[in-house]
Amino acid sequence: MEYRITNETDFEGLANAMMLAYSEEPWNEQWSSERAVRRVKAIMGNFQSVGLAAIENGKIIGGLLGYVDPYANEDFYYVSELFVIPERKKNGIGRTLLKELENVLHEKNIFVVQLMSIENNEVFYGKCGLNKDDVSVLFKRC
Repeated sequence: MEYRITNETDFEGLANAMMLAYSEEPWNEQWSSERAVRRVKAIMGNFQSVGLAAIENGKIIGGLLGYVDPYANEDFYYVSELFVIPERKKNGIGRTLLKELENVLHEKNIFVVQLMSIENNEVFYGKCGLNKDDVSVLFKRC
């Protein structure tokens, strides 16, 4: 297994892995290739974006995508997507992607990681050392 920082040539592979990851429970989402690539490009087009890929036998099987979010006293890193293809979940790949991210961020003097999660994944993130904060996500369909 190889873990490395992504580049533009990885966008399609990341999109394919993301589509597979979200095709099962609890999401059951049906992504088109075009929309998945668009999502990856949108995230990676943000300020100081950083993406990591988990690669097995030359194929991307997981990814972590996000960007630097400057704030008053320090920069945060916002994780927009963390995904692993269904047949490789529960093998430590997501946890390793988060650990690799920490190494990359420490080199940039960034020490805070933020993300939004569905309740189903809160146990996983807790095991990875992330804690729930006081911020609520608000939503309205217009």
